[in-house]
Amino acid sequence: MRILRGLTSRLLSCGCLAGIYETYDGAVVTLIDDRDPQCPSPSHVAGHEVPEFSVTPPGSDSEVGLQSDAQRKP
Repeated sequence: MRILRGLTSRLLSCGCLAGIYETYDGAVVTLIDDRDPQCPSPSHVAGHEVPEFSVTPPGSDSEVGLQSDAQRKP
């Protein structure tokens, strides 16, 4: 997976910092940027994807989509 650009980040309830990125193939993925030492989730490893927080790009069959293209100015 090659990252095209960072879109935003969020602080998860466990204290980990997750970054949301767009890949070159158009997918939007969430990666753990920094793991909180007190995080109880063993799946939260810095640099690894967190699929339950990833979103699907616009035009897919999913109900959840990132509308970044709609927010861009012409």
